[in-house]
Amino acid sequence: MYKLLITRVTERISPHGVFFIPKQVIMMQRSMRLCSFCNFYHGNISKSIKYQQVRIYGTTTVDILSHSPIKKGKKQRTKKYAELLAVTNKTASTKRTEIEKLTASDLPMLVDNPDITTDNSCESKDVTLNQLFDSKYMNENYHDFCDTEIYLNIENNVDIVTENEMKDNLNIGNAIKNNMLQKDSTFHSIKQTKLKDQKLENVLKLSTGNAHKKMEICKTENEYRVKNYVESLLAHIQVYLSCGLLNRANRTLMKCRKYVTNNLECNEIIKLYNILLEAYASRRQIGKVLELYDMIKNDSLTPTSQTYGYIFDALGNETVNKKQIELLKKLNVEMNNYNISFDDIFSKSYFKISQEKNILKAIRILIPDFEPAYATLNRNYRCKLLKEIQMASSCESPAKEILTINQLKNLLETQLQTELKIETQIPSIIVCKEDMNTNLETKVMELENYWKDAALAAFERNLMCLKQKECQSHNTLMILYPFLEVLDREYYINAILREIRRLAAGSETFSSSLKSLYIALGKYIYKKYEIEIKKQTGVLDKIINIYSKYLEWYLHPEKMPHLNNMNNRTVWEYFEYKETKYGTPLNFTSVNWPINVIINIGKFLYHIILNDIMLKPDILKGQDLKYSIPAFYTLFRNKGNYLSEQIKPHPLVSKLYRKVHLKTLTFKSLLLPSYSPPSPWVSIHLGGYLITKTDFIRISSDFDRLWHKFENTEPEQLFPIFDSLNQLSSIPWKINTAILDIVIKIFQDGGSVELNVPQSVSVLIPPGPINKNATVEEKQKAAIAIAQYNQEKYDMYSLWCDTLYKLSIANHFRDKIFWLPHNLDFRGRVYPVPPYLNHLSSDLGRSLLLFGKGKPLGPNGLDWLKLHVINLTNFKKAGSVKERLEYANQNMDNILDSATKPLTGKMWWKQSEAPWQTLAGCMEIANALKTPNVEEYVSSFPVHQDGSCNGLQHYAALGKDKIGAESVNLHPFDTPKDVYSEVVSIIETQRQIDAKNNVKIAQILEGYVKRKVIKQTVMTTVYGVTKYGAKHQIAKQLKDMRNFPKEHVWSASIYLTESTFHSLRKMFKSAREIQDWFTECAQIISSICCENVEWVTPLGLPIIQPYMKQKSLNNNINDRKPDRIKQRNAFAPNFIHSLDSTHMMLTGLHCNKNNITFVSVHDCFWTHSCTIDAMNKICREQFVALHSEPILEDLAIFFVKRYLPIYKQLKCKNKPDIETIRRCLTNVPSTGTFDINNVLSSIYFFN
Repeated sequence: MYKLLITRVTERISPHGVFFIPKQVIMMQRSMRLCSFCNFYHGNISKSIKYQQVRIYGTTTVDILSHSPIKKGKKQRTKKYAELLAVTNKTASTKRTEIEKLTASDLPMLVDNPDITTDNSCESKDVTLNQLFDSKYMNENYHDFCDTEIYLNIENNVDIVTENEMKDNLNIGNAIKNNMLQKDSTFHSIKQTKLKDQKLENVLKLSTGNAHKKMEICKTENEYRVKNYVESLLAHIQVYLSCGLLNRANRTLMKCRKYVTNNLECNEIIKLYNILLEAYASRRQIGKVLELYDMIKNDSLTPTSQTYGYIFDALGNETVNKKQIELLKKLNVEMNNYNISFDDIFSKSYFKISQEKNILKAIRILIPDFEPAYATLNRNYRCKLLKEIQMASSCESPAKEILTINQLKNLLETQLQTELKIETQIPSIIVCKEDMNTNLETKVMELENYWKDAALAAFERNLMCLKQKECQSHNTLMILYPFLEVLDREYYINAILREIRRLAAGSETFSSSLKSLYIALGKYIYKKYEIEIKKQTGVLDKIINIYSKYLEWYLHPEKMPHLNNMNNRTVWEYFEYKETKYGTPLNFTSVNWPINVIINIGKFLYHIILNDIMLKPDILKGQDLKYSIPAFYTLFRNKGNYLSEQIKPHPLVSKLYRKVHLKTLTFKSLLLPSYSPPSPWVSIHLGGYLITKTDFIRISSDFDRLWHKFENTEPEQLFPIFDSLNQLSSIPWKINTAILDIVIKIFQDGGSVELNVPQSVSVLIPPGPINKNATVEEKQKAAIAIAQYNQEKYDMYSLWCDTLYKLSIANHFRDKIFWLPHNLDFRGRVYPVPPYLNHLSSDLGRSLLLFGKGKPLGPNGLDWLKLHVINLTNFKKAGSVKERLEYANQNMDNILDSATKPLTGKMWWKQSEAPWQTLAGCMEIANALKTPNVEEYVSSFPVHQDGSCNGLQHYAALGKDKIGAESVNLHPFDTPKDVYSEVVSIIETQRQIDAKNNVKIAQILEGYVKRKVIKQTVMTTVYGVTKYGAKHQIAKQLKDMRNFPKEHVWSASIYLTESTFHSLRKMFKSAREIQDWFTECAQIISSICCENVEWVTPLGLPIIQPYMKQKSLNNNINDRKPDRIKQRNAFAPNFIHSLDSTHMMLTGLHCNKNNITFVSVHDCFWTHSCTIDAMNKICREQFVALHSEPILEDLAIFFVKRYLPIYKQLKCKNKPDIETIRRCLTNVPSTGTFDINNVLSSIYFFN
């Protein structure tokens, strides 16, 4: 049963002169209890804790059954209530309020607030006397009475950073950025929470046990926070200047400067001076420029080349005279004192074209023949694993003969427009069963025009009140209103209408939390601002200019012989280098807006949606209403153990938009493949999509330590990583239309369980009503059935939506060439950025993709196609290559029947483990056999070579374990070894013994211990899967078996998990020893040294494990400590992931050198059938080269160098001797006798 609570009944008057209907309704779901009213099981009210579910790239499901807490029964205390009279301007009513007891601690609050009376408790919902005495609560909760009060009270909740708070932040080093939204009902505070009644000495007072370590943490964390705070100020000042608020920007710097002296050890504050210097220099205010320069020197800050660049820009605008020459000479001397040369100004700074002319003019007053010397391009790798391919370039384009240069430039224009719009609408593959009613479209259009006018009026009104409020505070540093004026009004109004359409066309039963919606809308505004900045500064024009030249090289590298021995990255850098003298550099971007500003912008705009977007009475036909009502309102939905405040559209709004917008889906440009080749990665900030900022690494914004690590890493060290991403991103793709048509037909016809095409939730039959006379046990079963039904419904809907998006995007790109930009996770694993349509998706998704460029099959190509199909079926996993090829020829009739009659024939392909990829392979074979000369058939079909349990392969190679190496095909054999089958054999033997001993679950499992059941668990054991996770993996496989009894799934999964882990411990002794050493090192690093585990891959990629303990609410600087358990448990699997990624990158770079098309799904490598043999050779050579390096020994040396100095500085009681720690960190497990060179002749290493 749901309990409906009306939160507040206050009369509000709209700008249109009609009454508002109260809209805030809280729906709270209860967990398991027997209801005395309806005699059925419901839930206890969950705690009102903030909940936020973050969706990154796909849909997620909520495990309902795992969130059914069993709570100990408590005796409920009887609450006391009193009736009070609530009086407003027009009405008087009696309200019931809870009685709170006053204690001695409340007396000071009464003294400080003599005007507070207990009558105030009637004015808002759920307000206790203790809350009323809390000044923070009083400031954050306001009531809506009339227009004036509404919008003035908004301003009271937009807190600003004052002069005193700036002093606290800079002196104490208080928390600079806070990503937590404490209350959704008020504007998120721009200021940070101050430490109450604490002075500097109290904040820095540390415990004696680990004092020195905590001081080091304080110092490091303080540097991060100062940098973040400066970035926040920088964002505000940049927006102030964009709005023409130069005086406010200057005042902000002056107030900041007042408390800076001798308090900051870092030089980050110089950025604030530089941005003001540029502003005054562009306005030719030389006096202000020199005044700021004097302040820099007086504050003991170190000027940068950028600083002197702006000063020379200002002086270059002045008439040459004696005084100016003396000043230039003085500046030259001071530059030399800071080791800054004139060349540094041009090579290490960012300027616009007019600025560079003025700078050069000023310098030539001192040195008439001066010509700037720009930094030269570095083309060489540092990594010794890549010495053989020092910048060797593929001499053949991946897009050769499939596109012309004019077509590529048209694709460039398409991609540019897509990114400028940020979002794209594509047709949905869902067939609209209802005729589209043009009257509905007209009604929606009229409604949106009405809402547009209302939103504009509300925006102007709210912004005016906000500006008045913030302008009254003269000691403020950071204010909000310039962020709402920096763009034209239409951007904000269109953003509101965009959000309305998205909410209205979405689900009526689900929405993201309000905080998530605020952030998403705020980020949308920031992206628009970022694009406008690029337009205004000329960055966009420069990108197009360089990219156009890059496209000419990409398509015809042979026509540019002067760029021989250069790859994607160095060619881009070459063109950018040639453009250095002209215009703003590409890395000139806007400063990221702070998260609290993002939230406030989103909240400001959502306030308009919730309060001013109304449904007029004339639209509400059939309803006896005389007044306008809100089109959107908020409610609380139960999310497991939490309540999430969400937004819900009025049912009429949902109905209208679902009918009108049924034919289209809207996607962000980042979620779609690129229409043109991605721009190559040249730094951690530049690469991926054309103008949309693409993350180089997938990491939470809370963990910025890894970003600092990358920024402090020399660019040359990351060259191999950039080039590997560029190689993968440069491969063109196209859609397999034959497979797409079949899948769309099945999907539109309702899906198929047999063919793994998701069905709609409409096929589910909900549990029937329970009998009134049901027993307690029957009621419990009914409650469980409802929960299971809801869980299954969520799972089905998630899969259905994912397939809908995948097929709609694929249909949109039908008969087109497209590209997939790539980036990394923190372990170095590579992923395509577009989440829905890529080769890392499911069997269905992979079957939709073909290489954009085809190549002739050649003499062995057809055989590899046949082997590929048989490998996908898994029918001959233990057979040799010869046996598999013979099996393929024996089943040629089945293969051709599958290709010609996929849905009406024998459907042999349906029995495969990967049925859709198998069907695609059958069709490719059939097409090849139709040609007169098979060897000349041009095939775009990707053929796979998969590692044999790649994680165990790396462990066996690290430990030189002969038995383990043979089990995973590192040693050459005539037939492949299948580690999964060997584990199954051991488990089955033990099961038979247990069954004879009358172990019930062993008897039930007879005939069900199969390779597929334990494969995922064996595969992920080396990646750190826990027994709990393994139980769920096996349980999922058992559930998919039709005849296995569902009631025994969990007990069977427990039995098989224990058996699997026991078998692997027997088979891979060295792997266990290496894992134990990894775990021991991680324990020392995270627990004793209190540091995150770090290492560097053989290709030079720095890695830091990001697992940190949850930030506490008091936001002290020492709260963010490593999560010891996660650091310890995750290190072994993450290290192996970084090794298999390194192997993949090495293989890809060498394939690129040899004109071999290469893409990967982690440890599964794809190429054309004609180049399989060449890729296999490279794959084995690079694995041997990688594991010929002393990987574990190098890791031990890194640990000693990185962590022993930290350990030496620790001052705590009873700490182990340093030599003990050194021995643990360097106790590399001994290796066996396996010769790694055997891999070179192993046919089944990758097969």
